[in-house]
Amino acid sequence: MKSMRAPILIASIAGAVVMAGCEKSSGGKAGGAVSAEGEAGRCPHEIKQEKCPFCNPKLVEAEGFCAEHGVAEALCYQCRPYLKAAFRAKGDWCKGHSAPESQCVACHPELKSKMQPGAGHDVAVKSSGASPDQPGQCGHGIAKVKCPFCTPTLIDSDGFCKEHNVAEALCVKCRPYLEQAFKAKNDWCGEHATPESQCVACNPGLKSKGPSGG
Repeated sequence: MKSMRAPILIASIAGAVVMAGCEKSSGGKAGGAVSAEGEAGRCPHEIKQEKCPFCNPKLVEAEGFCAEHGVAEALCYQCRPYLKAAFRAKGDWCKGHSAPESQCVACHPELKSKMQPGAGHDVAVKSSGASPDQPGQCGHGIAKVKCPFCTPTLIDSDGFCKEHNVAEALCVKCRPYLEQAFKAKNDWCGEHATPESQCVACNPGLKSKGPSGG
């Protein structure tokens, strides 16, 4: 009788180990750490798949040129800070100058001839009546082609920012230069550093509205 118990006990232990391994594996996919590609819709470059110019090269042509910084809009890390993570993931990052190596003019002066920088986003606007006569600038102090107030069609064409629950064209977290435009429209909550029209802290009712265009 004793000789029969040993094989049964061994088989039971082996089965338990296999089951535990299966549970651990499935748990990793469902509730534990997941791959960079699957985590919250992020791609291998650590940003949202639909916003990644490396996973979606068509974005480079479709989104045009950033005249302010002399690069393709879809590759402009200054207009779209979230791209820094993608450039770092690709190993295309100059730590010394905090810029993509492929765009670092300090390390590669020859790039100056290929880039066509124009008026920057960060030009200080003294009042809400910024001169629309500045090259490329609108009355809100930013490039007219990127201003959702002067070009409202951007709100539909640029889609929705799921990360921040607002229209992409109105997302100041993804597009910091928009801060200037919102301030020019007197739509800014200084206490919470966000547009008043998007400030959930000041306007709790915005939570119940779900996705909004700002």
